[in-house]
Amino acid sequence: MSDPTFQDLKELIIGLDKKNQELKELILGLDRTIMGLDRKIDIQFIELKSDIKSVEERLGGEIRLVEERLGSEIKLVEERLGGEIKEVKEKLNGIDKRIGNEEFISRGALTAVFVSVAAGVIKYLFSTPNSIS
Repeated sequence: MSDPTFQDLKELIIGLDKKNQELKELILGLDRTIMGLDRKIDIQFIELKSDIKSVEERLGGEIRLVEERLGSEIKLVEERLGGEIKEVKEKLNGIDKRIGNEEFISRGALTAVFVSVAAGVIKYLFSTPNSIS
């Protein structure tokens, strides 16, 4: 004959085995889900890297375009400034020459006035009274 406690224990063990089997199936299902999520994450990571690379390439192209434009603008400004500097130098040279000419003329005129005054003083001092008329 069977003992009721033994029968109860047997049923409990069978119930625990069923629960254990259910837990194993649940864990296997979770493993499959996690593996699927890992694959999805890997795919999304690869797509994200591809998108980042694409953005970097576009941005690099934009930066190169801006650098080229700035380079040409800088060259234009340098050329303009170079031409304006040459014009200013030429004008300064012209002004320098004019000032030099004016100084020469002024010195010549001053010398002529000085010589005339000296000649007048000499003539006045060394001339005879009859000859000054």
